Amino acid sequence: MDDARLDAIRAVAVRVEVVGRAVLVQADCRDVLPLLAADSVDMIWTDPPYGHSNGVDDALSVIGQIKGDGSRTTMVPIANDDMDSMRFMVDAMLTEAARVLKRDCCCCCCCCCCGGGPRPTFAWLAQRMDSSGLSFFHSVIWDKKNPGIGWRYRRQHEMIMVAHRKGGRLAWNEEVPAMGNVLSFAKPLSEFHTNQKPRELPAKQIEAHCPVGGLVLDPFMGSGTTGVAATQLGRDFIGIELDPSYFDIACHRIDQAQRQGDLFISRNVEA
Repeated sequence: MDDARLDAIRAVAVRVEVVGRAVLVQADCRDVLPLLAADSVDMIWTDPPYGHSNGVDDALSVIGQIKGDGSRTTMVPIANDDMDSMRFMVDAMLTEAARVLKRDCCCCCCCCCCGGGPRPTFAWLAQRMDSSGLSFFHSVIWDKKNPGIGWRYRRQHEMIMVAHRKGGRLAWNEEVPAMGNVLSFAKPLSEFHTNQKPRELPAKQIEAHCPVGGLVLDPFMGSGTTGVAATQLGRDFIGIELDPSYFDIACHRIDQAQRQGDLFISRNVEA
């Protein structure tokens, strides 16, 4: 990223950290994305709010949830996690995605809260990713291996919606073989975020869709898992996060990943 563009981002951000090949921005992504260059991003992998107001006067805020290590934690509400705010945020992000993505590149969103209610978020997201400059390509299932909370149907999967720019194609690295559309990874044992994804999940798709040395963007960075995966795979990274506590965690995790070096280049990271 050139200095003039970085200065423009600093003007709208609370904080900007450059960590090796990663640019980390504490801000609202709606303020930052319009400042990124058109046709500059090889891949977006992001996990926006679900729109279900999780952790607000519900079981997650009272009894909490069981973490991978067996401990229990109550859920802290996530910003813009009510349905209207989520749709507004994601719509704005996808509008910019169609501008900043290179023509033959990929946008992946994991935003479907285990495929269930209270409203069909997955249907809205798939339709939205097939409009306004994007073309829906496929839905990929993340199988968490162990069911979570829920009544009758306990939640064991989430859906990752995959799209590319309209008129383009889905980028795929030739050295990566075709894969099934169900990716099975357990939730991480050590969690920094209530909705944290295992590093292997974004890593698997980054390895398939983004060239080594390419640029991965995450407008809803959370605790930085996408950035850790991108860094370890030898990709550049731009991460944007609104919450200051999660931003601090992401900076630390991505700095540690940078120090470890490119651990997973040219190898299949699936466990």
